[in-house]
Amino acid sequence: MSLVPVCAADAPKTFSYSLTFGPAGPYTDVVVVCGKNIHTNTAGFTTGDTGTTGDDSWTVNVTVACQTGCTLTPGYWKTHSRKGPAPYDDAWLKLGAQQENTVFFLSGKTYYQALWTAPQGNAYWILAHAYIAAQLNKLNGASVPASVQTALDQATALFNTKTPAQVAALKGAQRQQWITLAGILDAYNNGLTGPGHCSEAP
Repeated sequence: MSLVPVCAADAPKTFSYSLTFGPAGPYTDVVVVCGKNIHTNTAGFTTGDTGTTGDDSWTVNVTVACQTGCTLTPGYWKTHSRKGPAPYDDAWLKLGAQQENTVFFLSGKTYYQALWTAPQGNAYWILAHAYIAAQLNKLNGASVPASVQTALDQATALFNTKTPAQVAALKGAQRQQWITLAGILDAYNNGLTGPGHCSEAP
């Protein structure tokens, strides 16, 4: 990057410019990868009369969180508990001693029963399916982007205050809040965000 000439009479002179750090792309100046990244930015000068040169540097340290694991959908988790019919996935153990029989908030049902409950348009169950899968994916070691963690936290707050019947009566923006959160978590479970969908079921 070349900057405009400066006359001695203008000294001291400050130049400001920006560099974009990120994944490889047309608008990225410095490409960063998973883990620790070190970028040394050096500015040099050449005088116009004697040709004297000089430079100064500043080092920028950037740490990028590494994405680990992979995600699976509600359809996977509903069939891989101790109840089958598919082989057991021990990620359920990390939910607690009751595993799939853990009571799901104020629903009056267990996690297993919640996953097998047809939503029939009720935003409670739509979000519950996405939430349970996302929670199990996280417990199973899948990286969770900040936006997904925020959605999980917001969903937890909602589930702690509403029953399925109460949510069924919601309309407009109140109902849409549940659907929007479900969409964020579904995108994560399906690998559209986060570390990606598992290539094959464990």
